Amino acid sequence: MSAFKPHGALLSIGGAVLYTIGLNPQRISSSSEARFPAHAIPGGIAYQKTGLGEHSVSIDATTYPHVTGGLDAWAILTAHHLMQSVVPLIRLQGNYRGLTPGLCVIQTLEADEERLHPFDGVGRQIDVTIGLLMLPASLGGMARDSIASLRSIL
Repeated sequence: MSAFKPHGALLSIGGAVLYTIGLNPQRISSSSEARFPAHAIPGGIAYQKTGLGEHSVSIDATTYPHVTGGLDAWAILTAHHLMQSVVPLIRLQGNYRGLTPGLCVIQTLEADEERLHPFDGVGRQIDVTIGLLMLPASLGGMARDSIASLRSIL
């Protein structure tokens, strides 16, 4: 098996698949909060559970497009971001088992190109940061009705 064939899928964000060879995820960080406002009572302070706040996921990925490709996944991510699409996030594991943290939107999308190639002007190394905002499961049908497919962005 060649090292330069797209195998070893690690993540899927909508129609964009991040592979071991291609747009390769380097770091995944997650942040969430739960709200507990404090209230003064005669016996001290009481905390009230008021629900979950924002849950965000940040993914750092790198590609060397002239060697390993990856610009197709970058183009799909850009299209989902510009269309503000609701897309599923799937984290793939061994034996093609996938974990589905839920639906998300691409809130921020950053790219840093280094050492531009003299023939096409594309960076020889492209570092990408994808900021996802995870949508609460309570959106139910509203989120399901607005899920974007790869066909809708092409």
